This record gives sequence, structure tokens and C-alpha cells, in this order.
Amino acid sequence: MEVKNFTVNKNVISWELNDGKISIAIDWLKNAYLYSKGKTILVLVGQGDFPSSLLGYSVDGKKKFEVAAPEGFVFSYITAHPEVGVCVVCGGKEKIDGWYDWHFAIDVKIGKLTRHCPAY
Repeated sequence: MEVKNFTVNKNVISWELNDGKISIAIDWLKNAYLYSKGKTILVLVGQGDFPSSLLGYSVDGKKKFEVAAPEGFVFSYITAHPEVGVCVVCGGKEKIDGWYDWHFAIDVKIGKLTRHCPAY
């Protein structure tokens, strides 16, 4: 099951899987990321300046999870990380260990977020 031609166009994410095309319309789409190794599509959504939810979809288009930002943080963006595979960067309202911004590792099976390391 290899995902091909992953695209984000305004409020629609699309990709090809096997011989079919999957498209999902998502209100207030801010950022989307294909995590191929984990066979998961990760999406940040929300009204206003910062996304309020992280959504996870399996590559066949089924929603796996929806989680809010960790307490005291707001979502910023999704990115690859060499140690944990994929992370969401979150901005803190207050410094923790001298930093506002942190990488949170994403458990792509259930959406659990674990603070990993500062983002700079």
C-alpha cells in the first residue's frame, strides 16, 4: 500500500492508493503531512491563528484519532524528526526548561503526544 501524489488544495487533502484516489474535505485545514512510514496522514485544523486539533487518518482514508494540543500549548506545524519519525511543534504559553517551543512525538496509532525536545 504505497501512497502516491499526496496533495493539499485549500481544504481538501488527496492521494492515490493502489488503483484509487482518496479525497477528504476538511474545514479549517491549516497543515497536512503524509507520514509514509507510519501509513498515516496527519492534519492540523482549527479556526483562528492556531490549529486546535490534530487529526490522524489511515492511508485508506479512515479517521484514526483527533487530539487537542497539550495543556499550556498551541499547535504550530507538523514535521519529520530524526529521532522519533514525526512530530508536531507546539508553542508554550510559558517557558518550560528555558524554551517556549517543543517537538511533541506523535504515536500515530492513537494520537498520543509526548514532549520530546525543544524546537528551535
